[in-house]
Amino acid sequence: MPYIARAHLHASNGSLLLEDLQESDSGIYKVTVNRAERESLTVLLDVLKPVSHPQLWSSGLVAKASGEVVCEVAEGRADMFTWKKDGQMLPPNRSYHLSGSLSVLRLRMAKKSDCGSYSCNASNGISWQETSLNVTVAGLSPPLQDVLRISVVAVVFAAVSGWGIIFPVCQSEKLRIRGELWRWLSVYTCVLVCISSILAGTAGLLWMREEGPSVAVILPEIFLLYVTVITFLVASTVTFQPTKLVQLKSTAAQRTMGYAAPGGVLLVVLTSSFHMKNIHQRHEEGCAAFMDVTTLVVSTAAVLALPILAIFLCCKYPFLFPSAHQAPM
Repeated sequence: MPYIARAHLHASNGSLLLEDLQESDSGIYKVTVNRAERESLTVLLDVLKPVSHPQLWSSGLVAKASGEVVCEVAEGRADMFTWKKDGQMLPPNRSYHLSGSLSVLRLRMAKKSDCGSYSCNASNGISWQETSLNVTVAGLSPPLQDVLRISVVAVVFAAVSGWGIIFPVCQSEKLRIRGELWRWLSVYTCVLVCISSILAGTAGLLWMREEGPSVAVILPEIFLLYVTVITFLVASTVTFQPTKLVQLKSTAAQRTMGYAAPGGVLLVVLTSSFHMKNIHQRHEEGCAAFMDVTTLVVSTAAVLALPILAIFLCCKYPFLFPSAHQAPM
């Protein structure tokens, strides 16, 4: 049936004319003369279609991880694929030919030197086509990019809370914040330190999940958990039961609550700086552009600083918030 109206036999010389050739016409054809088996001939017919331009793409290549660059031909059967990097031929053992339309280049333990321009040449007996692709190797995996974002946000939280702790101390006695304003400033700074400790702890857990546990990360994690609990308790007490702070007689407890927020700020900055330094070193193992976190830093700092600015304005201009200037508890 596939040959109706396409196959024409010339009885005078025994030749067969095939019109509108298709790749499926490839195969072994046998012609027999006078029905005698000894007077037969087999002919191998190979029908080729010109190959189309190959399409190249790569998986997300990350330093120290395996990756692939894929070359696929949409039309035509390619009998051979050859690969080049920056114009230099790559050895055949670095790629494997999956089918007549697909070839994959393997990159084991990708590194910075694997960055460059890769070319794939697909060819058969009648045509060839070549396509190039610029390949970059990222130094940071998606989890480590999350560690960077979280660490940056944790530092911003810690910096704003540190500003809220230091600035009132530097003010003159006349302008010093008192009463309800002092109470809400204390609550806000403790909440910021608590959240920054949670963020820094989360960044440490993600780092260990990706890179494995180490003492340099586990020890700060314990202290960050301690700071999180203390600052949460202080913020809750100041918010709902402020009189308990006045009634607190234990010197050790007073020191613990007094130093929790400043110590937490310092711990978060040191821990997050450690992660960011290691992440920058990992980034240098690839050739991708470093992740821009400027917008994240500016937007986070602007949002977090607004409540503190509002408190300072209420302190400087009492008529904006008259009920806030009560005697301190």
